[in-house]
Amino acid sequence: MEETVKKKLPRFIFMQTIVIGVIFAADQVYGFVESNFFNTYLSHVLGLSEIYISIMVASSATMGMIFLLIWGIFSDNTRSKWGRRKPYILIGGIVSGIAAVIYAFSPNFFWAYLIDVVILGIMSNAFFAGERAIIPDTIEQKYRGRANGIITAIGNIGVLIGVALFLISDLLFSVPAPSGEGKILNQEGHIFVLSFGGILLFVAAIVGFVLLKERPTSELPAKQSFKKDFVKMFNFQEMKQHKEFFKITIALIVYRTGIGVIMPFLFIYIFTLGLPTIELLIGVAIAFPLLIFVTIYLGKLSDKYGRKKYIPLSIVIISIGTALFSFTKTETGVNLIMVFISLPFVLVALLGMAAPMGAWSQDLLPEDQRGKFFGILNIVFTLPQIIGAFVAAIIIVLVGLQYIFIFGIVFFLVSIVFFLLVEETLQMEK
Repeated sequence: MEETVKKKLPRFIFMQTIVIGVIFAADQVYGFVESNFFNTYLSHVLGLSEIYISIMVASSATMGMIFLLIWGIFSDNTRSKWGRRKPYILIGGIVSGIAAVIYAFSPNFFWAYLIDVVILGIMSNAFFAGERAIIPDTIEQKYRGRANGIITAIGNIGVLIGVALFLISDLLFSVPAPSGEGKILNQEGHIFVLSFGGILLFVAAIVGFVLLKERPTSELPAKQSFKKDFVKMFNFQEMKQHKEFFKITIALIVYRTGIGVIMPFLFIYIFTLGLPTIELLIGVAIAFPLLIFVTIYLGKLSDKYGRKKYIPLSIVIISIGTALFSFTKTETGVNLIMVFISLPFVLVALLGMAAPMGAWSQDLLPEDQRGKFFGILNIVFTLPQIIGAFVAAIIIVLVGLQYIFIFGIVFFLVSIVFFLLVEETLQMEK
């Protein structure tokens, strides 16, 4: 195994990984914008309370839970001359990119809800269904940890672009909050940010359609009807064959519920700190290089030593660091040192752990039903948002916004128990 791990990725795998990484970077910019600035739009521009954010986040997540599964089944059984995943990447990305731009002009909650929950809830999940399934479709298991590390690292550059948009918009478009506490981002700032994210997703959809390579249709298993494939999910005996998949799904739900507590309100909290742009820039300059390094390194470790060996220890370490972010705001001001120390841990918790966890879950997808099982796995990205959004709202009302980080790590730590129950998928040579 040592020799296999030391070898460079084959040229096709490497090029495919880079293309997927670039698409994932655009996905992450869009996701960053959607999960943060869609929410600040409701709060800062429309002047709505946190409960409206929780309602929209939960509704959007519910739509994602339904439609990623639907598109996943359709893509499993698509045999077009353009491939089985790429048509969904193209159409879903183009429509979603346009809708993200239009969202910035929403005059009220009804229009914001219609665009985010209905239009994006349906079409963005067509994009995600194709994008996520193409990784295990085209990248062998023995390379999957490193490939996921690279893809996630490039994707995190997309998050860095999102943070850069945040800093630029904060510098150019933020104004004092009417309440007198911190700042808010005006509508022009949201138009700037959402247009950038939407256009980038639009372009990425076209790039993916042109450059991604898929297996020839002659190598794919026979097509099945949507009804037959859907009904299989309710066949207990068949689902029982995939018990390890469902174990890791539960573990990921628990872990990502912690993310769901933190992510929707992360930038709302950062805005309340009222930090000058230069101080935010220093924090980002410290945190993101560490995030990129840790992400790639965790991917390498998962190929060398297996998927599960270092996940529990990593979760404990990042939980301690993430908890510190709750103490960045004090009665006398903001503790900058605490911000600079804890922010890298927060980012690794939210973004970096995706590499080893992603490789592990991809190993457990049945080869001929990856789209459908990614649709099932999508509950990992949707149900935690629903639970997390309402848990966060309760925490904010009862004890304050800054304590979402402490309550978020409770879910991180509990998830360790469930990860330990999942079998190792990468067979190590003696």
